[in-house]
Amino acid sequence: MRDPGKLARVLAPFPGASGRVEAVAGDLGDADSVAAALAGCEGVLHCAGVFSHELAAAERLRRLNVDGTRRVLSAAAEAGARAIVHVSSLVALRFPPPGPMQRADDPVGSPRAMYAATKAAAERIARDLAARGAPVSIVYPSSVHGPHDPTVGSGPEFLSGAIRAGRVLVTEGGLSYTDVRDLAGFLAALFAGRPPPARWMAPATFVSHERTHALLCELTGRSLERDHFPGWLLRLLGRAGDLRQRLLRREVRLTREAAGILTHSVPVDDREARKLLGSDPIPIERSFRDLLVWMHAAGVLEGPRRRPPRRAGTGSS
Repeated sequence: MRDPGKLARVLAPFPGASGRVEAVAGDLGDADSVAAALAGCEGVLHCAGVFSHELAAAERLRRLNVDGTRRVLSAAAEAGARAIVHVSSLVALRFPPPGPMQRADDPVGSPRAMYAATKAAAERIARDLAARGAPVSIVYPSSVHGPHDPTVGSGPEFLSGAIRAGRVLVTEGGLSYTDVRDLAGFLAALFAGRPPPARWMAPATFVSHERTHALLCELTGRSLERDHFPGWLLRLLGRAGDLRQRLLRREVRLTREAAGILTHSVPVDDREARKLLGSDPIPIERSFRDLLVWMHAAGVLEGPRRRPPRRAGTGSS
């Protein structure tokens, strides 16, 4: 890791956790530090990355999400790790999905959006290593959320913004949500159970936008407005957002990629992950409630936030 202070903040909510973690200084851009960190490791979990829509961040995204992935996974294989897990993204796969469910064996996509393109490139690196015999498993989380998020990822930020505004976007389709506690339990099971290397859809629950609106009203006790947009209109606005971003070279909130995800997402086939986890995901009502309770206690719901640089793996969708 580059910043010991960040590790301290991440572990602060979990009593005793810092004493069970050995931190090693390193950087995804430094091959020697990566190799040193992986020396002697039996298992390697790669979930580092960065998320941004800003055009100026293109080189940084490529360097960390693509080159960094190649560096970590290759070094893990060369070090003889017996289990290597790469945390990928649904946006790395063909989108819209080719069927009524998104599956782990769906082909890699060819997205034009900057962030999604780097995730697809990293996905090809992981699949190529696996095809050459490296013990690489690939995991695809849905929109990840849960309490104690040190950066407030894009999924929780989307929900908190709706609550602060008193208005919830309602359009066609819905989103799949992965509770971070289910994801952590599943990733731990991959190392504990040592199943053969494979590709996995992480445990998730699909929730329509209508149901999301109803849940937020129920859990907050507020009558939140419905901002209803037909899917075609939202996608058109996303295209306009892309054009505005290219012309002004500034980040916009609604892009073509985001509009497509909001309106074209389908449930994921997570049956194998549920079997390995040994249970169904945390019920979405409890998952959302725990998230909102934490966001209220952390002050996330109190007013407009300056968005910190977001890390992939916390709900990049």
